[in-house]
Amino acid sequence: MNLKSYLALLYYRLRYKYQDLKLKLDIKIANWNKKGKERLTVMVIPHSEQKTINFHISYRAITIFIGTILVLLLISSINVLSHSGSIHQLTELNLSNQDFIRQSAKMKEEINGLHEHVEYYHNHVGALYGRLTGDNSKVAKGIGGAEKLSLGSEKNLAPGAEVFRLKEDVHNLKVANELTQEIISILKKRKNLIRQTPSIWPVKGYVLYPYGEYLNPVTARRDFNNGLDIGAFPGSEVVATAPGTVYEIGYTRNTGYFVKVAHKFGWKTIYSNLDRVKVKANQQISKNEVLGFVGKSENSPQYSLHYEIHVGTRAIDPFAFLNQIQD
Repeated sequence: MNLKSYLALLYYRLRYKYQDLKLKLDIKIANWNKKGKERLTVMVIPHSEQKTINFHISYRAITIFIGTILVLLLISSINVLSHSGSIHQLTELNLSNQDFIRQSAKMKEEINGLHEHVEYYHNHVGALYGRLTGDNSKVAKGIGGAEKLSLGSEKNLAPGAEVFRLKEDVHNLKVANELTQEIISILKKRKNLIRQTPSIWPVKGYVLYPYGEYLNPVTARRDFNNGLDIGAFPGSEVVATAPGTVYEIGYTRNTGYFVKVAHKFGWKTIYSNLDRVKVKANQQISKNEVLGFVGKSENSPQYSLHYEIHVGTRAIDPFAFLNQIQD
């Protein structure tokens, strides 16, 4: 069988099946129309002797009525389901909104806490920089300058103020970091000066008579103390408060043995009321090196050390230097 004959045979088979299906469909439609035209009679018979009422309803009308009811039920179900979904979405949106409000409140608290820490750090670094340099022009606070920003209270910031406050904190942190780097640079430059400055207690003890005017227990008169008298146990070690050179050692009835040490940058320290001296004149000494031992003299009947600090020829209060400056 050639291709042309095969296609012709296939065409006639499809045409036959199409006509057969069409015939069956026509028969079913005819039967449905016939069935639809059939009627049911509904009789209403009253208990009284009134006339009986008859209703004639076709199957088609019943089918249309039932179909309409089913369509309405389907539409109603869809509406109910859609409404339930909307309520569920609204509930979820409400929960999300409440969670957002809680998160926003928590974020505000964290921003306030961060702002307090940044402000504390900035203020202290700025104060330290000002003390070291005497220049407060670089310690400008806030993005807009040193004046205080009007952002509302700490707990009730103005809308959108959190972002601006964060920008301000970032700016202040940057300024504080720059000042910190400058402070470190200044301290490194002054490290040698600090190392050469008398800065520790020369003996372990307690202050008997401070620098300045005091009542002399021997003469019972008010005298001026050029240094500091530190009470201590007999024989306690007396150490140098800074590295330097011993330039004088001596003894008098009023001061007992004394040691004078010259330091760099014009500093001088004097240690009196010593019982014994351990160093020699012109000897180079280091910080914490033992110079002698605590004794007493006619001016100081108690065992104590008389300690003085001089800048050039001027005596200054030693108490301000005791453990105040460290390397």
